[in-house]
Amino acid sequence: MHQRSSLLCILLALFYVLISNSLVTAAPAEIPAPPPTQGKAVLLMDAHSGRVLYERNAHQRMSPASVTKIMTGLLVVENGNLNQTVEISKNAASTPESSVWLEEGEKITVCQLLYALMLNSANDASVALAESVAGSVEAFVELMNQRARELGMKNTNFRNPHGLEEDGHYTTAYDLGLLSREAMTYQTFSRVVATKTYKIPWANNDYERLLINKNRLLWRYDGAVGIKTGYTKKAGNCVVGAAQKGPLILIAISLNSPTVYPDLQALFDYGFANYHLLTVKKAEELSVEVPVLNGREETVVAYPQTDLMVAVTDAEEAQTSYTVHIDDEITAPVNEGQVVGHCTISVGGKEAGTIELIAGTSVAAKPPILDLLKRVISVAVKV
Repeated sequence: MHQRSSLLCILLALFYVLISNSLVTAAPAEIPAPPPTQGKAVLLMDAHSGRVLYERNAHQRMSPASVTKIMTGLLVVENGNLNQTVEISKNAASTPESSVWLEEGEKITVCQLLYALMLNSANDASVALAESVAGSVEAFVELMNQRARELGMKNTNFRNPHGLEEDGHYTTAYDLGLLSREAMTYQTFSRVVATKTYKIPWANNDYERLLINKNRLLWRYDGAVGIKTGYTKKAGNCVVGAAQKGPLILIAISLNSPTVYPDLQALFDYGFANYHLLTVKKAEELSVEVPVLNGREETVVAYPQTDLMVAVTDAEEAQTSYTVHIDDEITAPVNEGQVVGHCTISVGGKEAGTIELIAGTSVAAKPPILDLLKRVISVAVKV
């Protein structure tokens, strides 16, 4: 009896081992845990879809230091005239700390100031650019906060265009991801932040100012394409970085970190090792008829602004889908390129990003009733 019990125990143990091995073999390979980082807030984002691949404290409000200048640069490329010549004001020339030694009355172009802003992190250039775009720093700050709201930066408030410490000036790693994703869609912006060195004129000197990009990632990481560094005593070392391998572009952020560059390098290595860019639907293959109220045409055809792409692991490919969302009430007039809805990309049933739907053509509004009556009366009189 004892022997039978022992034999039964051995058989059950062998059966358990076989089942366990079978289960282990059948289980999908897991993505390695993200490498350790020391930033108080870190984020890894797919630049195409906005999908967050990894984050820690990404929604915690932080002091951004000079990464603030990403918003300043974005507003310059969106609203400024790059060829415009700017006369440097006393206010700009006297801005403290990081600068390119602009002098009151000096004349320099917006484009040259943009390079000074993004490479040398020049505070004097940021004030000069703010004044050139909006007329004053105060008006420019209003534009900064308005644009932040448009981009969905819910935990951000700007008080200046350069990032020097000021009460009420804060953002988050996630909000900086949204901002950087938008800024990098502009060719001028992406070209500037990827530039290692650049020369601009220096008034009353026989030589030019040599600008050297403070973003060491451009020298240290293969595929790095930007974006911006920052430091104050309160904010600590902050870097928003971007890197590209093949079609995949990643944005990595580390705020208030004693090891900011190792943080970003580790995040990029993790992202490129485990994710690839999947095209869920090409833009030209997807069109949607959107109803238009009070229009000369009843509908307008809309298309995604870009291809529907998202960073996924091999295992996630089969779990990826998209849905189309049309704005409830689109009223004429509708302008070509106007946003009329969006596509939501989902991975494993979770929202992973959005792509805007834009109108392919313009739709004029119907003329007012009074105008129609006048036309009818005019026709009747002629008859």
